[in-house]
Amino acid sequence: MKKHLIVLRSVFVFAFLGVVIGMLPACNVSTANLSDVKLCTSKGSDGDCADDNSKFPADVQVIYCSASVNNAPANTKVTFEWKQGSQSLGKANVETSSGIISSNFTPNTAMEPGTYSCTVKIETDNAKPVTKEFTVE
Repeated sequence: MKKHLIVLRSVFVFAFLGVVIGMLPACNVSTANLSDVKLCTSKGSDGDCADDNSKFPADVQVIYCSASVNNAPANTKVTFEWKQGSQSLGKANVETSSGIISSNFTPNTAMEPGTYSCTVKIETDNAKPVTKEFTVE
């Protein structure tokens, strides 16, 4: 009886380890992270926003969002999503390694006054998105 329990327990342990090992490739974790996320109307020579603005006029021609990507391997995927309240205005997908990245939002007409945001997220399971809110007056 004891031998059957030991064999059954061993089979269970090996089956459990097989499932865990089989799931590991599905995990997408990284040490990549974001810093220095800014909004502006003109970028510097290195592609980042020199200032961080939180208010824009309704007739703004373009709004940039720049961020520094750190500890990122080549082909790291980053998504920028622009929103007005909870309504998505568009997404931009960028592949990069470490360095400065940016996205821009170019309205077709004058923007409605209100609260807007741009969320920047590294496309990994452990990444925390950074959301920058701004107002249009």
